Amino acid sequence: VYAVTNAMMLHPNVEAVQFRGLFALINLVIPDNKSKKKEYRAPNDGSSIHSHIYQIARLTIVAMKNFHANKSILNRGCLVLRNLSLTPAFVEILARTPGCVDMLLHCRQVCGPRDVLVQRSARTIMILVQRVVTGGNKEGANGDAVSIAFGDGSAKRPK
Repeated sequence: VYAVTNAMMLHPNVEAVQFRGLFALINLVIPDNKSKKKEYRAPNDGSSIHSHIYQIARLTIVAMKNFHANKSILNRGCLVLRNLSLTPAFVEILARTPGCVDMLLHCRQVCGPRDVLVQRSARTIMILVQRVVTGGNKEGANGDAVSIAFGDGSAKRPK
């Protein structure tokens, strides 16, 4: 994880480094399916990525922003974020990562409805992040669905 994140930090404008970094991170952040709690379990070497999750999320978003027209990088970035979102403790980190939801919305628009993987990943993550923001439920205090406001003044309602 350190080698990948370090390379991504040192070379934020090198497309090949970002692509390969995201490709590696897809597999490095997969949670342990054997765990009933779907918590991340480090490989047999005993290392842990818990302390790197915010950095991984931030670097993923930076790569996606820097190459916002590259569908391959957007796709890989969505997969990294999706795999992170499979661990409940990491969803809160995604919710606090600047630009995360905005970039997911961008991916949904750029990649279009044919890229089912991006569409499903972005939608799932936005729903999970919304649950963190609203305290675990989809409804606000008055029982209406809560809108998520974005920096550009627009808002999206959960489906």
